Amino acid sequence: MPGKKRMRIEINFLKKIAKTKKYLTKLFGLTFVLFLVSPAFTSTVQFSLAHNATNNIFQSYQPMSDQITSASLYFGGDSESIALYGSFDLNYLYKYSGLSSFAGKLGADYLVPAGSKSAFYFALEGEAAVFRDLYNYFNHGTIRFLANFKSYLSSSTILRIDSQSQLRNYKYSIFDYFAENLTLSLDRYFSTRTTIKAEASYGYKNYFHPGVITQTEAISPLTEAANTSSLLGITSVGTVGSHVPTSILPQGGPGSGHGNPGSNYEMGGSYSIRGIPYQTVYYTGSQSIQVFAVSGLIAQGLGDHLGLSFGGSKQWYLKGENPFASSDEFFMVENPTYDQFSWQGYFLRAKLTAELSERLHSEFQYDYFSKEFPGITSLDLDGNSLGITRKDTRHQFSARVQLDLPKVSFFVNYSYLKNTSNDPWFTWDGNVISGGLTWNLSVSQSK
Repeated sequence: MPGKKRMRIEINFLKKIAKTKKYLTKLFGLTFVLFLVSPAFTSTVQFSLAHNATNNIFQSYQPMSDQITSASLYFGGDSESIALYGSFDLNYLYKYSGLSSFAGKLGADYLVPAGSKSAFYFALEGEAAVFRDLYNYFNHGTIRFLANFKSYLSSSTILRIDSQSQLRNYKYSIFDYFAENLTLSLDRYFSTRTTIKAEASYGYKNYFHPGVITQTEAISPLTEAANTSSLLGITSVGTVGSHVPTSILPQGGPGSGHGNPGSNYEMGGSYSIRGIPYQTVYYTGSQSIQVFAVSGLIAQGLGDHLGLSFGGSKQWYLKGENPFASSDEFFMVENPTYDQFSWQGYFLRAKLTAELSERLHSEFQYDYFSKEFPGITSLDLDGNSLGITRKDTRHQFSARVQLDLPKVSFFVNYSYLKNTSNDPWFTWDGNVISGGLTWNLSVSQSK
């Protein structure tokens, strides 16, 4: 079958490029060497440092506080031919340090003019991320290809088409996937200082093997749940055996002995913070998800110092659903079970910007989200199924002040989030306070 043949090709390709430890080491080494010689081919080096404090790091009904320091070093080139760019990123958590990570990216891009008003842009990137030992299930390597076409249909109208393809390999191979995103957008600017933007996007994500396990013997309904939990936590990809009956799958929550988010964190990355093994929904092959979204934005300048914008987006599932039994959303921590493909619904946004002085800027933003998570069943706090699909609503308010100096920008940001869900585990609120700087260095003159 064509689909099976294509899947074999993708899996073989994935195995060749992503022997996890070797792949991560080689990519980091190459990125570091190129950074050392970067002044020879880069025009910009940028360093960013931020410190964040939140009282709900796991974003669940039982708040746990922590602090995160994030540092980023970016270098990029600017030339008429192929330009290289890359970055190093560090996220360090103080209390729950197992979620700390280090990442590196290396890319090359190329701009191709197409007449006087249009251009093509292409980029190829390699990226790797490493977590501390407790959460090294999330270690991954990525190869990403970007293609973009941009054209001025008129002096005030811009058409843009974006494509992003990426192949990602995780240490915990149930998360391995290929994804494709296509976006078409149209921007229109008016003499009244009004901007209107319309956008449509399509996303495809294919999990190669989200639930295939090796079992040497059948498991009866009398099998102890604890043994099932242990098996699910350590088993990876293999041949398909008997399926574990769903009636004995371990559920999360304090009533089932899985504890609170803080103690469940100690079980590592094969378990969700709720205490459920990610691999508790079984498939015998790959699973794909397709989504479609439309969004719009209208922005209006109000005099010389104020700007107001309203926007929103609506996303639908066209095919498939989340193949895992649980989903997590960690603050500022990448998690493969919670991304663009994990939900359907809509969000609304209102934003006010104010220029307080020539160098001092401020932003005030309100967001409303309504999300449904196909494939994720809501549970009570004892881990019993409620028989309904998880659905969340969220209110989020943020305020930011930024001071821009010739070489350095400083910022302070405050956010308040309130999440309500038909799953009580995900009914929570939290505060985030952040502050930091971005330092721009001009290494050489742009060509």
